[in-house]
Amino acid sequence: MYTKLSGDTSFYTNALHELNWATYSVDVDGKNCFPFDEPWLTDGYGDYVRHYLRAMDTYPSLAPAQDHILSSTSVIQQVDYKGFFKKFIYLNFNADTNKVRLFYRAFDNNGTERIRMKTKPSAVLLNDKAINETSDGGGYSWTAMADGGLLTVRRKDGDKVVVME
Repeated sequence: MYTKLSGDTSFYTNALHELNWATYSVDVDGKNCFPFDEPWLTDGYGDYVRHYLRAMDTYPSLAPAQDHILSSTSVIQQVDYKGFFKKFIYLNFNADTNKVRLFYRAFDNNGTERIRMKTKPSAVLLNDKAINETSDGGGYSWTAMADGGLLTVRRKDGDKVVVME
């Protein structure tokens, strides 16, 4: 975050190395694995996932080019990704579920989400209404990257978002 805010890139490479070091006590399934069951290690490594999420939100190029929410200013109550829809079909949106890539529902009616995506969406719906692509205010914006891109959704007066193919 320091590099992003200050523009000083001298610590960027070291910060990436530190993310790698944080995994030395992580087992193959993602849980903490302590060689001698030393509970003090949880103070430094029990929160490593949060650090990874913050790093990927700060530098989305660190995240794989997959459709996935990186951050939100609100609590996300439900997320359904293409191929894994659970409750989406019961919400009666006027959208073809075969063309929906992502659905999520936030706790607050106003907020901002940053979503790493494989490709730019064709449309974004907020509470069943298309929102505009814009660089400021409400709506959404797309930032192309070498592989995929970053979708930023700025919700105003809505909590249900549908991202279309």
